[in-house]
Amino acid sequence: MFNSFRPISLLLSQPFVHFQGENPKKPGAPNTVRLYSIASTRYGDSFDGRTASLCVRRAVYYDPETGKEDPSKKGICSNFLCDSKPGDKIQITGPSGKIMLLPEDDPNATHIMIGTGTGVAPFRGYLRRMFMEDVPSFKFGGLAWLFLGVANTDSLLYDEEFTNYLQQYPENFRYDKALSREQKNKSGGKMYVQDRIEEYSDEIFKLLDDGAHIYFCGLKGMMLGIQDTLKRVAEQRGESWDQKLSQLKKNKQWHVEVY
Repeated sequence: MFNSFRPISLLLSQPFVHFQGENPKKPGAPNTVRLYSIASTRYGDSFDGRTASLCVRRAVYYDPETGKEDPSKKGICSNFLCDSKPGDKIQITGPSGKIMLLPEDDPNATHIMIGTGTGVAPFRGYLRRMFMEDVPSFKFGGLAWLFLGVANTDSLLYDEEFTNYLQQYPENFRYDKALSREQKNKSGGKMYVQDRIEEYSDEIFKLLDDGAHIYFCGLKGMMLGIQDTLKRVAEQRGESWDQKLSQLKKNKQWHVEVY
């Protein structure tokens, strides 16, 4: 059972998904491929190296005047995947890109992960690598700190997994949620992930100064509010955000994958 979100296990850190049909924007041409973030490690959810997981949200358009769903504008690939059934064949190639690969050169590093909605996908893979898998070459002893923003509790993905890590590894894992329809920020408005970042900004900036990696994944629009918050916090601390961001990128501490 699933609501708006559906974890999907597939044969075959970011794959291309090919799907059948004609491109509605280019009559006569096939549908274009879509990119999705992997939500598991190289070993897969079954630890056999033969599966991977994607986290897919069904895209549905509602007419603002009538409030009714308009099926002519529904998401093509998201609905194709969400409507798939066990045994259906789905063509996948990849992976593509290295931005969101977990660096494993320092098993005691700090990783600050900030995601919204299905943007939690790569972080779910990181955390399985850190806390669930028995990998002799990578024994995680650092800090993993996940900030997850969604509308409400029902929209939380993999929450049970993350809560278990919190109970089993309290010294190595922190988990903070921003539920925009259920929580209020300090000004009384909706609680967004950037509000959580501001709440812990002193700790976050100190960790970044000490070499922590910071990751962002989710809708492209999330970055504007986050960047504005980080810039404001930096200025309050007497720092130049532009200079700090440039240094983080130079040190390869800054990782962004938005869509």
